[in-house]
Amino acid sequence: MKSIALPFLFICTGLVCAGDLANEEDFVEVPIPGTYAIPLSQSPASYPARASVDEVEGWVVVMFIVNKDGSTADIEVHKTSIEGYFDAAAIEAVSRWTYRPATLQGKPVIQGNKFARLVFQFEHSEGGVTRTFLGVYKKARKAIEDGDLELAQSLIEELDANGKRLLAEVCYLDMLKRNYFAKKGDTKAALLHVERALVIADNVATNDVYVNLLKHAVLDNGMSRNYQTSLAHYNKLVDIDENLSPDDPVHAVAARVREILKGDEDIHTDGEISVSCTDCEDPIASWRRVLNRARFKIDQVVGEVSELEILCRNSTISFTYNPDKIWNVDMGWGDCSLRVFGEEGTTFRLVEYQGVN
Repeated sequence: MKSIALPFLFICTGLVCAGDLANEEDFVEVPIPGTYAIPLSQSPASYPARASVDEVEGWVVVMFIVNKDGSTADIEVHKTSIEGYFDAAAIEAVSRWTYRPATLQGKPVIQGNKFARLVFQFEHSEGGVTRTFLGVYKKARKAIEDGDLELAQSLIEELDANGKRLLAEVCYLDMLKRNYFAKKGDTKAALLHVERALVIADNVATNDVYVNLLKHAVLDNGMSRNYQTSLAHYNKLVDIDENLSPDDPVHAVAARVREILKGDEDIHTDGEISVSCTDCEDPIASWRRVLNRARFKIDQVVGEVSELEILCRNSTISFTYNPDKIWNVDMGWGDCSLRVFGEEGTTFRLVEYQGVN
């Protein structure tokens, strides 16, 4: 048995923070870009014995930093296909990886916000899905199309209960759940599952399925105010689908997203701090999203927010949360993500303001 380690989507280098400005804002300035960390050794993860015995395939997305000496640190599970099977093996593998460190102005720097996708698939796997899975999947898909959500739920539960799962089945089950929750009007759950399906769709899904997933991701992220992520999926879609019709509704969604980002109205997003990996040795309660704009504030907190972390193409930087602060980030060198730490279950509102640094 073996696993394959593949690079994921994001890559970052270092941040510099200045002191408070006269207008009581924190300012994060991105300096002159340097070089990114380059992999030197990425040995594959060992296939976990339990997953091998249970005949389960899957994937894990981990996030980590690359130190100035090229070692990895702060390794966390970002997403996982099936909790309890592959997380520990993925973390152990990434802990052994080495890099040529990132540089800034000729000096080694810590590179944060690194992601990696580790794929666990049997060495002689032929891909695809089993006939049993396909039969139940088709029934569930039809039930969703017909609006019979009670039947669809029972069929999805039947697929979930199957202990044996191939890599393609992991993807198609998430796609099925996306369609089910979208039909129910649960946009949050629909978004969760379309993003999960896309983690591995480029490896196991047909091109038509991959294209449809990207279209759903453009729509679902747009509805959830993840505007930068929506546009990123749209750009990917345009790149891979040469036959995308000029009349496809996805173009109108992207155009509307661009209008919102350029508009003067504030963007309000509700957030809730949660633990994403319940089986991890040291679970971390946080909330994470790609920032739409450079200026933001966290307010209407119910619970406790302790810390904010900003992750761009340069090193991560952390702030103690202050309810009276507006943070101002220079996003000139690429998209930035915000991570909010605090007590599990804490709710708040993210307000993103228009304006140029």
